[in-house]
Amino acid sequence: MSNNNPKKRILIRKGFELFEIKQYKQSMQYFSDALYLDEEDLEAKIGLFLTDMAIEFPNEAHGFYDLYQTMIGTNPRSFRKKVQQSILEGIKSFDNGIDKIAAVFFDDQKDLKVEEIDGILYKDFQQMCKEKNFKEVFENLLFSSKIIFTKKEDFYSFLNDLLDNNLSEYCLQYIESMKKVVFFDSELDKILKKLVDRL
Repeated sequence: MSNNNPKKRILIRKGFELFEIKQYKQSMQYFSDALYLDEEDLEAKIGLFLTDMAIEFPNEAHGFYDLYQTMIGTNPRSFRKKVQQSILEGIKSFDNGIDKIAAVFFDDQKDLKVEEIDGILYKDFQQMCKEKNFKEVFENLLFSSKIIFTKKEDFYSFLNDLLDNNLSEYCLQYIESMKKVVFFDSELDKILKKLVDRL
């Protein structure tokens, strides 16, 4: 059947509608039916993976969904496939245990007791990167310590460093994990576009 089969599009739309109201099992059935019609459809795959994730990790799944909608809405239609591939990579990374990554925002003016929250300040992370390369330092810290940011600009600098070191899937994970404290703005828009370009 044609990839633009209207029945497939309806199934995917209904799947996401059910996903939004947390009817995950019914949602999964619609995405499965859509993939039966076209097993290569990236949107149906995203829907299926998200509903599967949502059964155990609803907040994370809806975070990925919100991010997907933002990226689709802010990129040209010609980038749609790249956006979808990026989201699929992020979901697969989550499934592989990358959900352990963590970062924290603290107000620079407050009394910051790093030892109490078991983390490393971003400025200390940067200092370590001067002695070794970014990728090596990051991978050594990945599962053992939170990175603590006191300024949004530092977080954006960190995301750009991830992209520049071919760590796109981690960049996506950090954006998703920090969405409650980092609101979408023009700088994040640039980073999301750069993320799509790197795929």
